[in-house]
Parts: sequence; structure tokens; C-alpha cells
Amino acid sequence: MNPRIRGWLIAGGSALLAIWIGWLIADGPLGLATLAAGISLAAILVRLTRLPIAVILLGLLLIGYVVGNRGFAQIMPFSALPLFPAELGLAVCLGWLVIQTAMRRAQLWQHDALNWAVVAWLALGTARVLPDIPRYGLMALRDYAMVYYAAFFFVAQHQAIQARARKYLVVCLGLAVVALLPVYFLFQAFPRFFLITMTVRGVPLIFLKGDLAPTFLAAGAVIVFHVLRERHRLLGCVLAAAMFLTVLAGDSRASLAGMVVASGWLLLTRRWGLPALQAGVATFALAGLVTAAILGHSAAAEARLQAITDRAASLADVYQTYAYSNEEDAYKADNNRFRLVWWRTVAEETLSQGPVCGLGFGYDLAKGFLQIYDPEMNDDFTVRSPHSIVWSAFGRMGFIGLAAFTAMVGTMGFRTWRALRDRLTDPAAVGLWCAAWVVLTSACFGVVLEGPMGSVVFWSVLGMANGIEAHTMTPDIGSPLPAKNGS
Repeated sequence: MNPRIRGWLIAGGSALLAIWIGWLIADGPLGLATLAAGISLAAILVRLTRLPIAVILLGLLLIGYVVGNRGFAQIMPFSALPLFPAELGLAVCLGWLVIQTAMRRAQLWQHDALNWAVVAWLALGTARVLPDIPRYGLMALRDYAMVYYAAFFFVAQHQAIQARARKYLVVCLGLAVVALLPVYFLFQAFPRFFLITMTVRGVPLIFLKGDLAPTFLAAGAVIVFHVLRERHRLLGCVLAAAMFLTVLAGDSRASLAGMVVASGWLLLTRRWGLPALQAGVATFALAGLVTAAILGHSAAAEARLQAITDRAASLADVYQTYAYSNEEDAYKADNNRFRLVWWRTVAEETLSQGPVCGLGFGYDLAKGFLQIYDPEMNDDFTVRSPHSIVWSAFGRMGFIGLAAFTAMVGTMGFRTWRALRDRLTDPAAVGLWCAAWVVLTSACFGVVLEGPMGSVVFWSVLGMANGIEAHTMTPDIGSPLPAKNGS
């Protein structure tokens, strides 16, 4: 066909399609119009980036969950289809992965200990949820999300093996954590704008979860420091210091614990750069506060120093014996009791009713806890996780699930140790391994891996880290190269 005629036909067809979609939007239903817009946008992005749609979609999901957080997680792309971004993205990405591996006659996962540990976690969780579905229905599937989100590990790992896809995903993750820094402060300064004005069908596009946003900033500090340390070393140090100071000055103790664990890995493997930067920044900030409080008689500096002291004391104050300067810090100490009572209740119920296979997905792990902690909260309490992925695994799947989770963490530790000790390891992989430990540590003290906000990011980051260290590295789609030494 004549190229000119073909161009006119495409232009005419596109114009008619645009008129039809415009009429649908004006008429009210947005499902088909949204689908057409999504397909068009996907086609444009595929053409511009020359990457598969699954790679592009995963990068957009990482940006959405890091920056949008709880708000992005609650958006349904298609009003007629009750699927959230994580489930829709997982269906597309996993479907693409299955088709691609089938065409190449390749394996869905690599043959290393971490891959088999994640496979075991998925297999045991799936076997456990099957008898729970007839009993608890959709509630069982909702709780089962903490297991099936692990499929993002294989999606991200497969994509990170390819050089162009790997670069795209690392850039998306880096841009997301950098964008989160100003958004974090803007959300605190102008909450009404984000919660009321910046909405999609009544749902906030950005709604930061109090403990999760600092966790992502802590993870972002180790990512940007290592990713930008070669060409933009100064910028990486400045951004890492700003993120660290934000976490240090905030109220989230779990994110700070995650930062300590990540720095511990770096110190154990003699990677002094980031821990030295953090120590210097913390010392300088503390010295500035002390100077302002003593010499400048600054009430704000004195209040900040008192808040830091109260926050440190709350870490070990289980019985609320410390005299806090305000009710907010006393509430943090009560959170210690809140968690310990819930963890003890879950342990006792699981050991008495189902120590081997657990209480199942769909079982209300909060019911017994509320009867002991505060029965008056029963009507308004909707949280189903005992604020720890460890106790969620034990309560839902018993000793079998706990063993599978422990095996996954153990193999993750072995892979981290091997990657960080090898001086030839890609700096991006170093940052990703440490970032995964930040999120995992936070998940041991909060609701992180039970929902999509933390799970999608954690399993994707872990898969990317393991994919970069894979035995087969390819600079472009379908072009294998020999493995590098030490991988």
C-alpha cells in the first residue's frame, strides 16, 4: 500500500476513534475510554523506550507505590473491574513473563537458594489458602496477598537480567525516592490539597502512610548513594544525607531500625562510605541543636532535643515508666505494649489451635488481642495484621510458614553477604540489597508486607538485586553474555 494512503487511513481511523472515546466520556461510562487511553499510552511508551510493556508497567508501579503510597494503592484503574494496580500489574507482568519464558523454553526462576526459598513460600502459602477460601471467602484472599505478592520477585528478577530493562527500573526507583522527599514535606504542610483536591474518582492520588514513607526514604538513601556515586557523587551524598536526616527527625522508629540494619551490612563488609556519611551528618545535626539550645537559648532546639531523648527512651519502655514531655511520645511507648500483647496473643492462639499449619488466611488475628488489650476498640478496629510479617506468617501458616519465611530471610542474608563482599558487584545491586533489608526490617514492626504498598516495592527490589547478580547478564533483550566473576 502507498505509505501516504496508509498514513491517511491511520489518521482517519484515529480521529474517528478519538471522537467515539470523547462521546463515551461525555456520556458518563469511563471504562472503555480508560482502557483505550491505557492502551494508547502503553503503545507510546513502548515505542519511545523500546522496552516490553511489562518492564514499563513495573517501573510505573514502583513510582506509584513509592510516591503515591496508600492513595495509589486504593485506585481502581477501571471502575467496572474490581482490580487494584498491584493485582492488575501482576496479572500483566506475570502473564508476559510466562509467555516469554515459554517461547524461549526457559525457566520461570533461577536455580539458586533464594529463588527456591521464594518458590517454597508461594507454594506453601497457596496450599494453605485453598481450604480457607470456602470458609472465609474473599477475606482469605485478602490475607493471602502477603504471599502472592512475592510473584513480583520473579517478574523483577527476570527483567533486571536485561541491561536496558535493568537501567530503566533502577532509574524509575531512583526518581521515585527522590520525588518522595519533597512530597513527604508537602503532604505534611498541605494535607487537604492531597486528600481532597488531588483525587481520582474521590480517591487521593497521594496518601502517605505514616510509617511507610519514612521507610522508603531510608531505603532511598542507600539506593541513591550507591547508584549516583560514580558520575554524580556529590548529588548522591546530598540526597542520601537529606533522606537520612528526614528519617532521623521523624517519628518512625521502624524505618530508623531498617537504616541501622542496612548500615550494619555495609560496616560488616567494610563499605564505609554511607555509614561514615550518616555518622557525620548525625553528629553535625546534634551538635547544631545543642549549640542552638545552650548558646542561642532556642526553644525549638530544646524541644527537638527533648523529642529525640523521648524517642530513644520509648524504644525500650514497655511498661511506660519513663516520664515523657508530651502525650505523642507517651503514645509511642504504648505502641510497644500494643505490639507485645498482640504478638503474645497470636502465639498463644496458634500454638493451641494450629501450631503446624497455622490458623489460616481469613482468620481474625485481632479478635483475641482486642479482648485483652481494649475491648472497647472492637467496633472501630479494622487492622488484621499483628504489625509484624514474622507473626503474620506464624499466625497464618504456623511453624511451616515460619520455617519458609526464615529460610527466605536466611538465603537473602547469604546473597547479601556474598554480593557486598565482592568489590566487583554493581553499585546498584549493593544499594538494592541494602534497601531490601530496610523494608524487611520495617516489616517486622509494622504493616508493610501484608499490603501492596510495601510488598510490591520489597519483592521487586529483592528480585532486581538478585537479577543483577544473576549468572547470565545481557546488555539487551535476548543477547546473552558470559557471567561476571564473583556472581
